[in-house]
Amino acid sequence: GGGDLFPDPTLLWRPYPSMIDGIERPPFVLDHGLWHGVLHLIVLAPDSGRRAYGIEIACEVYAAFEEMIYSVADHGGQGGAYDGGVYIKEAERSALLTGFAAIDPFGRKPRHFSFVGGDYCYEVLGFGEPIIQAFASPEEANDWGRARSKRDA
Repeated sequence: GGGDLFPDPTLLWRPYPSMIDGIERPPFVLDHGLWHGVLHLIVLAPDSGRRAYGIEIACEVYAAFEEMIYSVADHGGQGGAYDGGVYIKEAERSALLTGFAAIDPFGRKPRHFSFVGGDYCYEVLGFGEPIIQAFASPEEANDWGRARSKRDA
């Protein structure tokens, strides 16, 4: 049932190298909405940093978990935690991948990603890869996010 999706005892994460790697801990991840099946996230370095990124990722399912719950749950071991190295994780296997693949009428191979944040951690299931954009400042990233949010209004 749905209780097996979080925490997921079958989950195995692997690193997904990207330009976000090495961002200070704990980064903040802000959800700027789902628009035509594409989720928009902003990843910001904590107060002392200026690194800021926008992520667009097509998805079928996404979830936000409170960081404290995410960090204490045995959800893929500690492989999903952010240790200051490779930021994005992709699931090699998970209950979500198995369950979705079983019901997809087109027989596509879904992909499952993790984006860990200081307040909320996001997981996304879809068929593509994250598209990442670097910004010069957190303000520029927030402007990008607000522009995406306004499309939903």
